[in-house]
Amino acid sequence: MADPKFHNLPGIVYDQPDVYETPDVPETETSDYYEEDPENSAIECLQLSTKDCFNKFKGKYLKGDVDFSDKISKRNRTGYMARSGLWEINGEGERETPLQKYRRLQCEMRELLDEMSAIQANTETSKEEKKSYEVISGVVTSASKVLQCLHFEEVLGKEMASKSTEAELKKLVTQVTEYKKGDAVMPPITDIHLAQENRIAELEHRLYTLEKAVGAKPDKLNRLIGALGVSNLLAGVQQLSAKAALLQPAQLSLLETRLLGLGNKMNAVAEKTSSSPQESDREAKVMELYKIAKRTEPIVQVLPEMVARMQSLEALHKYSSNFSKAIAELEASQTMILTGLSQNKVLLQGIQETSAVQFDNLEKEVKKLENRLNAIKLPK
Repeated sequence: MADPKFHNLPGIVYDQPDVYETPDVPETETSDYYEEDPENSAIECLQLSTKDCFNKFKGKYLKGDVDFSDKISKRNRTGYMARSGLWEINGEGERETPLQKYRRLQCEMRELLDEMSAIQANTETSKEEKKSYEVISGVVTSASKVLQCLHFEEVLGKEMASKSTEAELKKLVTQVTEYKKGDAVMPPITDIHLAQENRIAELEHRLYTLEKAVGAKPDKLNRLIGALGVSNLLAGVQQLSAKAALLQPAQLSLLETRLLGLGNKMNAVAEKTSSSPQESDREAKVMELYKIAKRTEPIVQVLPEMVARMQSLEALHKYSSNFSKAIAELEASQTMILTGLSQNKVLLQGIQETSAVQFDNLEKEVKKLENRLNAIKLPK
């Protein structure tokens, strides 16, 4: 018998059985086969070819550290690594290791050299294009030589090199040794290379002749430039040639006559100055002025700028003085207004007090008048 406390509760069904069972169906009759519905547009049917899949993954091998977790990240997770010399490229935004950069540069240089050789072998390309491609291939081959001569451990150091796996390092060392043993691909010599080499040889010859004339050691040249007070060799040679021109016989006789005339004039001036005491005082004043001028010589260069600055600041000073006067007048007027306001405030208070007293008196008189009127009206 059911518990009587559950009687008459809402939501309870009493006219149906309490046990519900599924129809008994044997497991052999159940089927997990899914029938495709080609007419349903919500279901995408994929047509896979086993032959194409086999050819795609033929020669590929699994690695133990491959991630098949389908995580959402920037890393490119292919799941396979080919042993044919191809390496996996990092995903977008992911930083490459030095070893990966080294391998990527090798692959890109090989591909570029193959493309250049294919374009040069093509008969449809013009001569100018072939020359430009030859120059590019020469630059790429020189860069590949530099890359081949690179010592990975010396460049990166032992700490960075130890981060890579031992298998990758061994593979890299074997590749470097193979590249060193192999014959280097030399680009064909073109007219551009010959012109550049001729230009370099000409410059080297000119440099050799210049060093032979001046000297390879810079000590003597620096001493000469310091003694003459010039900045380059050409100015020093010009100064020496000008001084050497003065030492010619024709110039020496002319200089001698000029010096004799100057000496006579100096003697005459000395006789005149020694004869009169006024001249001695004047000379003393001139010497004093000369000393003052010498002392103020460093300031002379800055003096025009100071004068210009003072002239430019004169208008500003006038404006500031006028502004200070206006502020003083404004302060005086402000004090006058404040005093007037205080006086008006006192007067207003007095008026308010007198008006309040008068209003009180008026109210009293009105009340008295009303009382008298009321008293007059009562006898009637």
